[in-house]
Amino acid sequence: MVRSVLVGSVLLLVTAPSFPAVAEPVTDLQVEGTVQVRPAEDGAINVDGARAYRGELQLYADGLLVNEVPMEAYVEGIAEMPARWPLEALKAQAVAARTYAWWHAVRAEDRRSDICPTTACQVYQGIGVVEDGGEAWGEAVDATRGEVLQTDDGAPVLARYHSTSGGRTFDNQEVFPSSGEHAALVGIDDPYDEVSPYHRWTVTFDRELFDELLARGDQLAAVVPVADIERLGDVDDPDATIAVTSDGGDTVEVGAGDLRDFLSSVAPDARPGDYPSRADDGLRRLPTTVPTARYDIGVEDDEVVIEGRGFGHGVGLGQYGARGRAQDGASYTDILSAYYGGSEPTTPEAVPSSIRVDLGTHDQLRLTGDTPMTIEGDGASVERALGTWTATRTDGGWRLEAPEGTEEPLEASDTRAVEGLTGDDTAAVEVEVNKPVELLLDVRAHGTDQEPVLTRAVGVVDAGTHTATWSFADDAGDRVPAGEYAVTLRAEDAAGETAGGPASVTVPAAGDEAATGSAPNDDRRDTTSTTALLVLAAAVLLPVAVLVAWISTRKART
Repeated sequence: MVRSVLVGSVLLLVTAPSFPAVAEPVTDLQVEGTVQVRPAEDGAINVDGARAYRGELQLYADGLLVNEVPMEAYVEGIAEMPARWPLEALKAQAVAARTYAWWHAVRAEDRRSDICPTTACQVYQGIGVVEDGGEAWGEAVDATRGEVLQTDDGAPVLARYHSTSGGRTFDNQEVFPSSGEHAALVGIDDPYDEVSPYHRWTVTFDRELFDELLARGDQLAAVVPVADIERLGDVDDPDATIAVTSDGGDTVEVGAGDLRDFLSSVAPDARPGDYPSRADDGLRRLPTTVPTARYDIGVEDDEVVIEGRGFGHGVGLGQYGARGRAQDGASYTDILSAYYGGSEPTTPEAVPSSIRVDLGTHDQLRLTGDTPMTIEGDGASVERALGTWTATRTDGGWRLEAPEGTEEPLEASDTRAVEGLTGDDTAAVEVEVNKPVELLLDVRAHGTDQEPVLTRAVGVVDAGTHTATWSFADDAGDRVPAGEYAVTLRAEDAAGETAGGPASVTVPAAGDEAATGSAPNDDRRDTTSTTALLVLAAAVLLPVAVLVAWISTRKART
């Protein structure tokens, strides 16, 4: 390696000891059976440029992708309640979500996975929930770490939850008869639910459109044109039916839930700009055309009018009700007790430390770690996989290919200060690399023999130009003294080869003018103090003395 030292107008080349040879990077891997992919340390792996996940990704031979993730990281990835809501409501949601995951893990039939990531289970979106503005959600998860709801015999409560109760929640067996009665899932009056925009809602169809929609149904087409519609059963009766009568007197009965699902499917297809329609507050659209089966319906002169309440199945915790209770001063334990039959959070050891999430079946995946990844399977492994790897399913296994350029020799520019982004509190530096690498930010008081004041992993990046910032703080988080510092974005490739030279950054005293930065060979001189001049002189004379001594030794040997 050659280091350039500028002395006046003379360029001296000082040869440093060479590094030992590095291993050749792995660029292709064929694995039979299951593949495990793990990020280093607290890293995450992005799948297909969409979502990123902590924990381990498991690729099964039949294409199933499973994320085995620590339980607390899993709960952080749940996207079921807006992070701007009151903290006590968020904490109640965190306990409910953790309990619901535990319940699924205990009962999972397919031991390869415990739970799905959609509304069929609960919505899981990986690290983006907290990192994309959900800090309060992360705070709620951390504040309730390990807390769940248990039955009297120590089993997990079936902690169902939903958006909006419409003023009353259901007993579990009313909505889910197959799972029967649950002591923690008993219906209650829920006046706090009034804060929801879906507490009450109205949907209208003109008569002609309604007939057009019903004509698309196998049974309902027989009663077009419609003359009358009547709900047979109470609005809170999940088993109620809807009687639809035609002009000719023919009547068809359908379940209230079946008609809800039918209209929610065909109306947006027929009139995508009109359905779902606006909620009663006029500020947002309803989540679906007909949000629940709790509605009255009738035919007027020119319209069919549906007046309903709530959104969701109505069992267990009502999320908007939890919000209303928190706004009224209730604690998260009060909220949980109200919705789950007096249950209170506990922290049993029986809660699993991790959970496996079914991320669906795939034939090809692009996997990108923000830290180096380890890829293992069937005796083959890559300990330091950088950049975006492509996994393609083959007969009985997977082929994994490294990103283009992995085998090329590493090239990295010297670190450069970014003009316009360096101020009195922060410096921005950049480096250009020719292949996927891991970047490390290294800051030292000016002089190559100084210990670093800060060493920070920036992450794994692809080929291109990349920027990092330094807030003039050391490893302990304290502001460093004013002076000149060597700031390096050092690149390390998959084989362990490193490259990258420093930029010079001047940190001002607090309150002074903005910091300045330069490339390593800038001959700008610091004239702010005698001390700085002495340091600069020492830095220049030392390599000269080394060179003179080396020349003298060579002459003596000859």
